[in-house]
Amino acid sequence: MERLVKAHLDHRRIWQGFDYCYPVISRRSRGLSLGVNLNPDKICNFDCVYCEVDRINPARRRDVDLDQMEREMEVLLELSVSGALFDVSPFHTARPEQRRLNDIAFSGDGEPTTAREFPEAVAKLARLKASHNLDDVKLVLITDSTRLQAPEVVQALETLMLHNGEIWAKLDAGTEAYYREINRTRVPFARILENLIRTGQRWPITIQTMFLEWDGQGPPKAEIQAYTASLLSILKDGAIIQGLQLYTVARPTPEAAARPLKAEALDALAADISGAIPNIPVQIFYGPDGGAHA
Repeated sequence: MERLVKAHLDHRRIWQGFDYCYPVISRRSRGLSLGVNLNPDKICNFDCVYCEVDRINPARRRDVDLDQMEREMEVLLELSVSGALFDVSPFHTARPEQRRLNDIAFSGDGEPTTAREFPEAVAKLARLKASHNLDDVKLVLITDSTRLQAPEVVQALETLMLHNGEIWAKLDAGTEAYYREINRTRVPFARILENLIRTGQRWPITIQTMFLEWDGQGPPKAEIQAYTASLLSILKDGAIIQGLQLYTVARPTPEAAARPLKAEALDALAADISGAIPNIPVQIFYGPDGGAHA
């Protein structure tokens, strides 16, 4: 008997033999998102305890062929616009409201901005989107915030933002110690905060935060207070935060101690943060146990 996979639960980055582009029904996009993986080598400058990327099996390839990437995206755009994609499993299970092409998103098996091809990839996809008259389709960067102020990345973001762009930037902690424990990186926490401030001063940013149960415990109260203080500091320095996306573990992780927060715990954290920063919209994305906003 064939196992039915609901479209919004299938976030594999391999589709029909493509190497770089893949479709997903995204909860955060509230529709169809066409992903772009510029890190097929699976190398990342973070090693998050909750990372869902398969780093056990070897990478299929380690180069980035931008011409092939563009051809793959061309196919996906045609399938998406025509609706033919929704005749293919698992997308045939998508609900009517999920069958809306929302965005093209840089979200792969590593940090997109570490790929030297990132600026050219943004330019190519911006031109491709324009050639299909898809001005309403967003061009989204999902980033760990480490390289937002690199000159070549700023140049790419200028192009991205001119083409209905959005920047979804990670901030998983409020303190250096918790940041290093959860994100496991050598990049200083101060650089993350500085990058968010400087980028948010120039363009609106969306903050994405993973709250999880780690080693049997949710985020400590003091950590949430420090996290909220960090957001307030970013705002005080003139950055524009257009929204918070608070989410938890939704799929299996390589670390057994990284587990989803219960819906009620995530709700409580969101309420505390909203109480301290009432003017920023908060979206909540629950784990497998669900919730009113899942």
